[in-house]
Amino acid sequence: MSTSVAHFVLDQNFPWYAAAVRWPPSLRISRLAEIEPTLTSDVDDWEVFLGLHKRGDVDGFITNDAKLLMQATEMVALQRTSLALVITDDVGHLPIRATGLVMVHLEEVAKQVDGKSHVFRLRARQLTHELPHQHLERIDGPEKNRLSELIGREVATMGLSP
Repeated sequence: MSTSVAHFVLDQNFPWYAAAVRWPPSLRISRLAEIEPTLTSDVDDWEVFLGLHKRGDVDGFITNDAKLLMQATEMVALQRTSLALVITDDVGHLPIRATGLVMVHLEEVAKQVDGKSHVFRLRARQLTHELPHQHLERIDGPEKNRLSELIGREVATMGLSP
């Protein structure tokens, strides 16, 4: 949409926490049951897409149902809308992880909303495990022969015993 506030609607099964978050003024998050209760029971997802599109004030739909991506009817319906489908993938139905993914990525998703249909698949990245010593080696630089001096200098600065 061309408005300055991007409006996203949460699927009825998406954790309600996301609607309770204090979002920046450029984002509005609503629960499907609050804005379009007729789309919450005995309705297929493709009907939800078309119903939200018809409203004209919704930019995207947030769900944790990645199976939608493999359903032809839903993808054809989505393609006929201007909605951004935001899917939290690989988090199962874990509400904290799903909400966290949306919190991290939704502002960037909103910047890419352009009045055309899109799919944004949000995934949790794998953790990186490193040791402080690895970072000290990077800080030391290419010579790699002053690491003990670097450590000694920093220990002295902190007033710690060597």
